[in-house]
Amino acid sequence: MNQKKYEQRALIVGIATNILMGGAGLWVYHITKIGALFLDAYFTLVAVLSGIVAIIISKHSKKTSKSFPHGYFMLEPFYAILKTMLTLVLLVYATISVTTKALNYFLHGIGEKMNYGPVIPYEIVMVILCIALSFFYWNQNKRTNNTSTMLTAEARSTLIDGLMSGGIGVGVLIISFITEGGNENSPFSFLLYTGDFFITIILVTFSIKEPIKVLKDSFIEFANGIVTKQEIIVPIEQVLRRHLPKDTVLKNCHIHKIGMSFRISVHLDSQSDTISKKELLQKTSCIEEELSHQYENISVNFVFP
Repeated sequence: MNQKKYEQRALIVGIATNILMGGAGLWVYHITKIGALFLDAYFTLVAVLSGIVAIIISKHSKKTSKSFPHGYFMLEPFYAILKTMLTLVLLVYATISVTTKALNYFLHGIGEKMNYGPVIPYEIVMVILCIALSFFYWNQNKRTNNTSTMLTAEARSTLIDGLMSGGIGVGVLIISFITEGGNENSPFSFLLYTGDFFITIILVTFSIKEPIKVLKDSFIEFANGIVTKQEIIVPIEQVLRRHLPKDTVLKNCHIHKIGMSFRISVHLDSQSDTISKKELLQKTSCIEEELSHQYENISVNFVFP
């Protein structure tokens, strides 16, 4: 199975799982009206829609045209950028929503008691599903030698979803113990009306780092930046050194990763005034052949000062 097949299979499994989780999340949200559950449920439903888009991109990114002779791989980091920005928008929206509700209670005494309903058993199931799905994404991405930008985005997004589910469950459990019996005279009675505010703020604070990291990495890819991860650079340079043309020294190499596509510019210093064109072509072919076992879409170009 090629790398794209692993990617597409993981996305299909993710869509099916997220449909189940998203539907259940909306049902529990409409029962309880807990703001944090809105974030949790819609986060999952966004994953369904983005997963469908990801499959379409995955199936077409390898295709070439006159305008894009190297394929449409730029759509993969572009997808990750858009999805991450949408994730950040959801986090901000949820924060504003629960903050408004909390201010209404603290300033005006207006609010509704939290209805726990089936929250805790629901969140236990969601945490298990999210962890399993995130692990599945990472496992399938490992089979692509961790080259799938889209699976990386999906794995991190699902991990955030699981963190939210676990946080909501733990938060509701703690609040239910603190406010047991709904005693309005308890010093913690305010949690009956503002508990989802504290839960949501804590979740956003701990989870916002992940989408920002994905956004940064995806933007570097989309802008044609060079790879700086040593776990990618070192093995590639080892292969290059084994196949250098005669009388040349590896000065440096610039690795451009765009989605699952790798373009490597090999900068050489030559100790000779001339280099055989035939030898260069042979070395390029050998390097690409060896690296193709790890990276399915790769091209190598030699550059001289």
